[in-house]
Amino acid sequence: MTPLTFILTSLVQGSGQAGQLTFMFTQSGQTLGNAYSASVSLGDLDGDGDLDAFVANYLGPNIIYFNNGQGTFLDSGQSLGVRDSFDVALDDLDNDGDLDAWVANYNAPNSVWLNDGLGVFTDSGQSLGNNRTNAISLGDLDGDGDVDGWAANGLGEPDAIWLNLGDGRFVHSGQSLGSSFSYGVDLGDLDGDGDLDAWVANEDEGNAVWMNQGNGTFLNSGQSLGFNASFSVDLGDIDGDGDLDAVVANYSGQPNVVWTNSGNGFFNNSGQLLGDNYSFSLSLSDLDHDGDLDAWVANYLGPNLVWVNDGTGIFMDSGQTLGDNKSFSVSLGDLDGDGDPDAWVANDDAPNIVWTNIVQGGCCVKNKCVQLERDTCVQIGGTYFGGNCEEIECTPMEPAGACCINGEAVVLSESECQRVDGVFQGQGSTPEEVNCAKQCDQDLDKNGAVDFPDLLEVISAWGPCSG
Repeated sequence: MTPLTFILTSLVQGSGQAGQLTFMFTQSGQTLGNAYSASVSLGDLDGDGDLDAFVANYLGPNIIYFNNGQGTFLDSGQSLGVRDSFDVALDDLDNDGDLDAWVANYNAPNSVWLNDGLGVFTDSGQSLGNNRTNAISLGDLDGDGDVDGWAANGLGEPDAIWLNLGDGRFVHSGQSLGSSFSYGVDLGDLDGDGDLDAWVANEDEGNAVWMNQGNGTFLNSGQSLGFNASFSVDLGDIDGDGDLDAVVANYSGQPNVVWTNSGNGFFNNSGQLLGDNYSFSLSLSDLDHDGDLDAWVANYLGPNLVWVNDGTGIFMDSGQTLGDNKSFSVSLGDLDGDGDPDAWVANDDAPNIVWTNIVQGGCCVKNKCVQLERDTCVQIGGTYFGGNCEEIECTPMEPAGACCINGEAVVLSESECQRVDGVFQGQGSTPEEVNCAKQCDQDLDKNGAVDFPDLLEVISAWGPCSG
């Protein structure tokens, strides 16, 4: 639905204040690639201040797309490996100030691609792992100030931790972490002790939480969280209590699950069941600018869905159905530079799609509040307040016009003009079309001239002064 269609629908149907969207996503019109994309990661790859995209493809080479600053993307022309890539993560791996890429491959070892600072990538030549990696998450696991990697592996191969030597070269930590079929992993301080722990999403087994001992050595917390085909997890404080919670995307027609943190890294099922559309991936961000984390879910069978957080960790379906492709992955970020998160969706056997977020605030149009984007509100003669219409009361505004004050014309309502001892020139009048000659004390009616009406006023008051 275009913004104009949304406006007309809202006004014609007489939408009440409740239930209007404070944001919506529209297709940007770009169709990017067709190489069976499994994952996408966003970051400023060429150092020009906007977000670019590194797309991992499992049939065909990986591709980098450069952003023109307004959310339009161009293929960089680089073909980065043909290795059945399932995931990609970006970070400064060699400590030179730009974003490099770790690519997780399934039928070949993982590879590290180093950035020259301008978005041109070179294979570091490393072969990391035993060909079964489904996902990678990056962070400083051993507390030495550089970026390490957690590889989530499948087919019973243990997850692996790869420690950075400081220059983008990695060595295996020697730890074998579990024997589950791991599809996803996210890193964060789950128990509040200042180091990075790991939540691992497993297929048809309980998800696992691994606690960091502060030096990159991990112990299984003993939790077995859900017995679903879990394909992805994203960590974030969804209920506003200061610790990291988890939202898990499940496949095989199983609902997605929200897990809330007790504060010490132990999790409880919130009881929410979010959709059953064979979800492959999800990403958390504040999509509606209300200060909490919402969720975009990429579905393989069925449209992508956006779930809106009420601020306490309770999610509601926004009602938006976004695309009908087989979506593998989604990454969120401000792609067009307007301050709100947009979405890049990586699709299987279909082009990738960029979805543009339009944040809509309360707009009073003819004494009625409609959720509209700021510029659109102004264009149709409305008054933009922002926020939610449920919190806004549109009251009739007093007509304005030109007001002469000491020879100057300004636009005020008639009552405002009278309060400052001005002369109101009529509703709808403008400063450009009135002549506010400078007043003098003898200009009793303040019309800019001493004339006969002033004399009449003096004669009518002729006689001794009273009081």
